[in-house]
Parts: sequence; structure tokens; C-alpha cells
Amino acid sequence: MNIIEKIHMDYDGLSKKRQYIAKYLLENQSNIPFMSLEELSNELNVSEVTVLSFCKSLDIKTYVELKKEFEILIKEQLKVPAKIKSSLEELLSTEDAFRNATQVQRFNFDKLGINNSLDSYQEAGMLIKESRNIYLCGLGSSELICTFLEERLRTLGINAFGTTIEDISTFSYNLIDVTQDDLFILISFPDYSLRTIKVKEYLDKHKLKYVSITNTKESPIADGAEVVLLSENRSLVFYNFISSAFMLTEILLVIVSYLMKDQLISRINEVKEIQEFFLND
Repeated sequence: MNIIEKIHMDYDGLSKKRQYIAKYLLENQSNIPFMSLEELSNELNVSEVTVLSFCKSLDIKTYVELKKEFEILIKEQLKVPAKIKSSLEELLSTEDAFRNATQVQRFNFDKLGINNSLDSYQEAGMLIKESRNIYLCGLGSSELICTFLEERLRTLGINAFGTTIEDISTFSYNLIDVTQDDLFILISFPDYSLRTIKVKEYLDKHKLKYVSITNTKESPIADGAEVVLLSENRSLVFYNFISSAFMLTEILLVIVSYLMKDQLISRINEVKEIQEFFLND
């Protein structure tokens, strides 16, 4: 468990002052390794003793250890260029690159059938069909999947909304009218989005329903979900391939479409009648 996961896990049990410190650390991760205890306490306008007390609440003995935790985190985040470099060094030719890339993609696609049962797709499909509104949450590459899914669900006549979870002010307004009749779809892959994890924690706290699309049942957004749909994201050069996640959502959309078959046929007929009215002058 890294320092960010520790803070998230203990956050609700912290005092208001410690939550204030925790929030600053989460929002300024890259700066912490380069700040002295005095500099941090001055920035937070709290005593050094208060900062040290916060460290101990996370089972971290000293401020130096806290800084090392953030150093480790930054090194982990810098692995992507290293992965690109090592992968490229192993490739011998464009033919080798093509063959290996194809094999990785085939592996990811094959895993879709192994890791997800028809029952899982059907359960997720029924939740989507029966919910009043669908809220799609993801950041980075996952946001692309959210946009794709939002457009297709809207085509089916489903109230789907891609939520801007990076902007907490806007997202807060999305949450005001949410009820038990609504459904969230959370999408996240390594490195898991801290903001998406926070949304999951909010949904758990308020007993709201969500489906998770991620890469493993040990993912931080999996526990507590009504349904977890798994997509392998192994890649050859970059950190994640999301093509299989798009495939997963396409399968899910077909299932939803079938479950709504009668409604969709009626909707298509209505659209056809409207189009014919305007075309017949």
C-alpha cells in the first residue's frame, strides 16, 4: 500500500485538522519530497508537532519517512518512460514489433471471455436498462471510454452523463440530485485515478449503486460494486492498452440493446415516421 492509499484509507477517521493536512499532501504530491518539515508546517500554518502527529496517525514514525514514501510514489509514476525504453530495446525489427503487439492485443481480447461471464454482462445490462440516469466516471484514458459509452447509451435513449470528476466544483452539482434510482459506471486502470477512487468511497458512504470496469477484482474501485467487468490492459510499449476495454463496452452495449429490443424497435419506427414526415414535401 503506497502513501496515497494509506491516506485515503484513513481519511474519514482523521480529525478536521489532519484531514486538512491530508488534503494538502494529496494535492501537492510532487512537492513533498523537496519540502522540509519547517517549510511544510509554514505552508499549512500548523505547528511542526501537528505535522509529526499526523505522520504517526498513518504509522509513519518521522517526517523523513513521510518524504521517502512520496519519493517512492514519484519513482513509480516515472516508470512509463522506463517501460517504453526497455520495450523498444527488446524489439528487433518492425516485423517483431508488429508480431508482439498483435499477440498482446489477442491476449487482452481472449481474456474478456475468460474473465467475464454472460451473467455479469446481463446483470450490468439490466442495471443500465432500469436506472433513471447513468453517470460515467473516469480520468485520463478511461475518460475516452466514458465518452464513447455516453454517446452510445444516449443513442439508445438512455440518460447517460459523462461527469467531470477532475473539477470537483462541477461534479458536486452532479451529485445533488442523485438517488437510489441512478447508476454510476466507474472506469479506472493502473495507475488508478485517485479521484475515481474518491468517487467510489463517496458512493459507498451514501449507498449508491455503481458498476466498475477495471483490470482486476483487487482494483481499488472493485470492492462494493454491483458488478465488476474486467478488461486486461497489458501493453507492449505504453503503460496501458485500452482497446480491449472498448471491446468490453461494445459487448455490454449489445447486451443492453437486446434487453431493450422492444423499446428500441418502437423508437426506431417513431424516428422513421418523423423523418418521412419531413422528407415528404
